[in-house]
Amino acid sequence: MKETELPQDIKWLNAVVLMIMAWFTIAAIEPWSAWQTDPQSHGYGWNRFSYFTIQSNLIATATYLIAAVAILRKKNLGQWFRYLRAAAVLYMVVTGIVFAVLLRNTAVDVDPTHFNWSNFILHEFGPFFITIWWLLWPSKKPITAINSFYLLIFPLLWVIYTFTRASITGWYPYPFLDPDVVGGVAGVSCYVLAITIFFLFLCQLLAWISCARENNNTLY
Repeated sequence: MKETELPQDIKWLNAVVLMIMAWFTIAAIEPWSAWQTDPQSHGYGWNRFSYFTIQSNLIATATYLIAAVAILRKKNLGQWFRYLRAAAVLYMVVTGIVFAVLLRNTAVDVDPTHFNWSNFILHEFGPFFITIWWLLWPSKKPITAINSFYLLIFPLLWVIYTFTRASITGWYPYPFLDPDVVGGVAGVSCYVLAITIFFLFLCQLLAWISCARENNNTLY
């Protein structure tokens, strides 16, 4: 196959779909309005960008755009991209499941009976879309079980950032991280431990799937 020839299952239309999804995600985040909302709202200012949900969706958006540009330029991406994409999948899947299990009827989802477009894109459709994309167009090489632990670096840094910032501002992005809401430090620790175990399980699951789905006929 020529260097400038796209693999059979990767066409320019894929790039268009990825760019549209990136646009939908940014539109749902509305970063331009962060300082234009009510200062007392949960998504005001830097608070909006401190949510794991928002950061995960921004990582996913970067992944979509990088892949789209590679498709349009007909250039193969390096091995680093499979880790970036797997990380985006991991973070988005966790975002979707945690939202469904822990965040209904909270400040993040005040009225679940009312359709919220942003919540739908960021917490439901986004995780679904990136997972399907990853499964249908798998990476050339798998992610090993050991190397999958690299995907946990960002969540660890986010936890450190979140509690450091909370110690200064008193603001927590999610109620299950607030000691005043879940019964003190012990309650928070239980939630963090449970989510950590869930992250570890998903890391290994992603590694296993990537081994089973590796495909040399891809740019990724």
